Amino acid sequence: MSKLKVVLLIILAIVLVDFAVENAQPAPAIKFFKFQLAELPTYLLVYLTLVVGAVIGWVAHGLQIRRKRREAQAAQAASAQQQQQEAQ
Repeated sequence: MSKLKVVLLIILAIVLVDFAVENAQPAPAIKFFKFQLAELPTYLLVYLTLVVGAVIGWVAHGLQIRRKRREAQAAQAASAQQQQQEAQ
């Protein structure tokens, strides 16, 4: 790993730790369908939201790539079939 990446990761880690330390107080209670889920520290709530958003984005991107691959395979198969018909 290059030195720049290491420095940037260290800076990111420092920022995340500082955010966690300064926002350690509990956030208001989280309620969902009248059930109280938990009282989490603010930093944990933010980090969990970030992780859930990243996972949703990763899955959506994967589905998009999968769809494009299927379309490319279908187009390739159609092209091969057309070439085979022209050869006959």
